[in-house]
Amino acid sequence: MLRLITCSLVAIVVAGCGHGAGPPRDAAADRSAIEAALQQWPRDFNAKDLAVCALFEDDVVVAYPGGPDNGRPAFCRKMQRLFSDPEKRYSYAEPEIREVLVDGDLATVRLIWTLSIKDALGKLLEEFPEDGVDVFRRQPDGSWKIHISHAFSVRDPAGTAAP
Repeated sequence: MLRLITCSLVAIVVAGCGHGAGPPRDAAADRSAIEAALQQWPRDFNAKDLAVCALFEDDVVVAYPGGPDNGRPAFCRKMQRLFSDPEKRYSYAEPEIREVLVDGDLATVRLIWTLSIKDALGKLLEEFPEDGVDVFRRQPDGSWKIHISHAFSVRDPAGTAAP
């Protein structure tokens, strides 16, 4: 009888521990949602649409080559300046997504972004590959937004592509 009571208590405790964890998550669906958001971002950027800011949480930390770490307001102001620059055209290629690791309500993405800068006539001035790591956090509505975005130049200090 004691064994039956003990087994019953263990079963109740184990069942209770999993109860507060919420519904099971579908990691493949989460990866797909994150990848879709990352693929949409350059389309919005290239259309000069400030919807690019919507991918980032309000308290995001954005760090990229040649600039200081920024929060969302400073990042969005920078996007607005780039979009209104009459002398240069900025565009991003679709990111090369290397890895998406989902762990509950957090996900880490390794990817490469390529920024192209052209003059007003369309002549390519520069192209910048950026090796990046983005940390996404699931939002209360189930969507994913970037909590930390860190880009690293793929070029070495001499200006050549890093190995």
